[in-house]
Amino acid sequence: MSARIVIVGGGPVGLAFALAASRLSDVEVSVVERSTAVATAPVAPATFDHRVYALSPASIDFLDQLGASPASERSSKVRAMQVWGDDGESHLDLAQGQPLATIIEHAALMFALEQAVSRHDNICMLRGATLKAMHTAAVGERHRRELEFADGSILPADLLIGADGSHSQIRQWAGIGASTKNYESDGIVANFQTEFAHGDVARQWFSNDAVLAYLPLPHNQISVVWSVTKAKSATLQALTDNQFCSAVAAAGRHALGRLTLSSAMARFPLARVIAQHWCEPGLALMGDAAHAVHPLAGQGVNLGFADARTLFALLRQRSKFSAIGDMLVLRKYERARSEATLALSEVTDKLRALYLSDSKTAGWVRNKGLTVVNALPQAKAALIGYAIR
Repeated sequence: MSARIVIVGGGPVGLAFALAASRLSDVEVSVVERSTAVATAPVAPATFDHRVYALSPASIDFLDQLGASPASERSSKVRAMQVWGDDGESHLDLAQGQPLATIIEHAALMFALEQAVSRHDNICMLRGATLKAMHTAAVGERHRRELEFADGSILPADLLIGADGSHSQIRQWAGIGASTKNYESDGIVANFQTEFAHGDVARQWFSNDAVLAYLPLPHNQISVVWSVTKAKSATLQALTDNQFCSAVAAAGRHALGRLTLSSAMARFPLARVIAQHWCEPGLALMGDAAHAVHPLAGQGVNLGFADARTLFALLRQRSKFSAIGDMLVLRKYERARSEATLALSEVTDKLRALYLSDSKTAGWVRNKGLTVVNALPQAKAALIGYAIR
């Protein structure tokens, strides 16, 4: 009899895990997604979704293995990265032989994943689904989860995956607490046409009230991610398009010349959310449901894909006497992923605090520290090694 894996959340991480899990023997996979929208192929070659991901080479390899590689014309390679401190002079240059990351828009990534899912008969997509409750049933010594929908129907799961974001309903129903830190900041995102070529270089500027990133896109465009205080976010929101373009260009020290807005501007609140634990019998959290980190490291979706890769590998390697929702396997998954994720979360949190500090010591560290690291090839190699994992 086939085991059933049910994934709540049809975003990039949930769909990637569905594709991986569908390769397990004697397993049926269902994805529960509240949205009814189906991703369609982007049609305007010079227009890009303002929500983008900086995928590591490891994430790109994972998508390739799943048969879900986004169209190359919708992506851009990051071949180098430049980071500046707030003194206007201290900086860090990172580059190596292979690309550091690939910038891919959300729409193109979702289309590639959904197309791949549609080719698998053992993956059932349940769109527009409204969940009412989660129940736990004992089956011998095992636990089986059951999802109750608004219409009263029940979907049993031998393994339930919560991939439903930082406000995860599955996490709440399971009674798993989470440590939340509100950064009292917003992320501002938008795309721009640039006057000068970006040269496939990602650029990042740190100041005492913001972190600004320019991410390269095809056709001389960039995606901008600007983490700012709530007060500054409100000010930026009130600007005209031309004023906003001027503000973004000035914050980036006019590195790419004049900027022209090529997408809508969006903003979203920033917070760190870390689940107290990731697993219970027959249930596991994944992606932002388990860990949502500050975007300054650009690792959010990469962490989620690493979760999916790790859990799939452990399920594939488990003993034939081990059930799909066996707690021993799920604990291995949590141990394998939680330490590295928490470490990155702490690093980004402390780095953010460093740049918000007005102390002279913090100012010296965040600026001269970049210059020191820039002069140490081994330190730079270590940073690159982490970035491309």
